[in-house]
Amino acid sequence: MKSTLEGFVPVHSLGISQIVAYGAMFYSFAQIKVELAEKLGMSLETTTMIVSLSLFINVLISSYVGYLIDRSGGLKVLSTGLFIGSIGFISLYFTEDLLGFLFSMLLIGISFSSVSYNVAFSTAIQLDDQNSRKNITIITFYGAIASSVCWLTIGFLRNYFGLDSIFLLLSLSLFLMAVYFFINLNFNKEERKNGAKRPIIDLVPLRLSKKEKVIITVLMIFGFTEYLIFSTTALSLIQFFNSNFNDPSISIVLASVYGPFQLVGRFLEMKFATFLDARLTGLVASAIVPLSLIIILTPNFYVCIIAMALFGMGHGLLTVTGGYVPNLFFEPQVIGRVKGYIWAPTALGMACAPFLSGIFHENMNNLIIFLLALSVCPFFSLLFIFKMKTRF
Repeated sequence: MKSTLEGFVPVHSLGISQIVAYGAMFYSFAQIKVELAEKLGMSLETTTMIVSLSLFINVLISSYVGYLIDRSGGLKVLSTGLFIGSIGFISLYFTEDLLGFLFSMLLIGISFSSVSYNVAFSTAIQLDDQNSRKNITIITFYGAIASSVCWLTIGFLRNYFGLDSIFLLLSLSLFLMAVYFFINLNFNKEERKNGAKRPIIDLVPLRLSKKEKVIITVLMIFGFTEYLIFSTTALSLIQFFNSNFNDPSISIVLASVYGPFQLVGRFLEMKFATFLDARLTGLVASAIVPLSLIIILTPNFYVCIIAMALFGMGHGLLTVTGGYVPNLFFEPQVIGRVKGYIWAPTALGMACAPFLSGIFHENMNNLIIFLLALSVCPFFSLLFIFKMKTRF
């Protein structure tokens, strides 16, 4: 079935939106949490708890966001979400008490749910079903550098202009992206040529067969465990390496290795996409991740570099797998709702990571062993659906 939404895909703009979205609403708080707590006159623990709770909004409303994607189109959801995020950071600029902080983080949580990978991937599928795997991979290239761009920019602003300048820049960045997508939504050349005034005329009912329900359940398990493993590992790496090498500078170097290698993994995915099933590349990647966790237990600097490179490549591939595989089984007209269901446990895995990392705070080796045991879930999830018939 041909998508009713097909048109030009602003793939590079979607990618940039992920740098702005993840940089502003996810990575930035790791750098500004101390200054933010001081500004509000709150403890660091309370501040970080409220920031973490904002991530749970993703879990609560992802299904509704998916409905809106199918109903109104991903670009409209993305544009609206970026506007909401811009208001959230302006609110943080003026906030000086707990109530204002809660309100700001509520807006930021809603915004993040509306601008994350889930929405960007769904938009790429809606606008160009046949080339969606390639476009999703390109989007993830940008997402892979979000943390680096964010931390460098915020570090400069914090040192020279202060906390409020960060809020203003993040708000402005979100606002400008929102304006761009609003213009793109209303003046898309394909839509004008076809005379379309709305992305979707009628919402296609989502009637799931027993097989489709099983597929969604399996992909929910895949998303939850994969993001729990990645997010917990990423949050714990510096502490883990510091406990093994007792050198903060070495720990930071080792922890930073996986980021660039996510790009390597996504480059390989793009090269293999023309002749390998996305489930197969995902299976290979889900085997690489536990291998990297085994190797990382070796207290040798050079061995750990190899482990981090493998970890980065594995997760880089799995991000594309999680973004594209649902499209193998579900039509673009319902992909928003399907991915909304899948994204809820995925977001839960990401939100649980700080808690899980804290439980194993004093024994990082046990944490790695636990994550290693958990890593069988993504592998067997993909193996379970590997032979299932796709719609192509």
